[in-house]
Parts: sequence; structure tokens; C-alpha cells
Amino acid sequence: MRQPRGWIALAWLLLPGDADAHDWYTGKKDPVLQYDCCGNKDCHLIDSRAVRETKDGYYIRLPRPAYLNEPQESEWFIPKERAQASLDNHYHICERLMTFYRTIIPHMKFEAYQRFRWTCFFVPKGTS
Repeated sequence: MRQPRGWIALAWLLLPGDADAHDWYTGKKDPVLQYDCCGNKDCHLIDSRAVRETKDGYYIRLPRPAYLNEPQESEWFIPKERAQASLDNHYHICERLMTFYRTIIPHMKFEAYQRFRWTCFFVPKGTS
């Protein structure tokens, strides 16, 4: 007996999935610096326990991969004026793994290292 493969493929395409769950990142910019937040691959949900709010902003503590060749900052400070409202009532951060270079003296050679840098931060609505 033949399986209705066309129907299965059509149902797969029509069912909502996680791929479109956070399309709202696309087109967003940092409200102060006007940098693009980027998109789904750089932005992600973070646990509210990783966020500590102060009167001036937010301290974010995220685990970092151990494979990087440079110690990562254990905590970031994000000023309140750079935080944006989240559309799903959760905290989200957009970050990129960036490559930096430093000079090794006395050889005057360059050494590359990588660090995460945040680009945008989203807070639940109603967060002060």
C-alpha cells in the first residue's frame, strides 16, 4: 500500500515550529548604538536566574565554552537605556563570538583570540 508522502510533507511545512519562534529579533537594533542585534543564530533566551537588576542596569552571568583560548568575562553589565522590551516576557541576549588581535612583544607578531560580546538585550515587559 502506498503512503501519502505528499500529505506528510505538506503537514510538516504547515505546522508551526521552533524555527520561527524568535523571528522578532530580525531587524532589531541596539537603541543607543544602533547596531543590528542580528538574528536567530546570535540571539537566545536566558534564564532569569542569570540576570541581576540594579537601578542603573542589569548584570548578566552566562556560562562560557571551555574551548576558547581566552578567559571570558564572567559577568556583563548592560545599562538600562540599552535594554529593550521582550515580546515573550522572558530575558534574551544577542551575542557574537568575535576575533581580536594582540601584539606579542618582542617578536611583533599578532596573536588572535576570541571573546563573546553582547549586542542586544531584551527584558520582560514591566521590568523597571
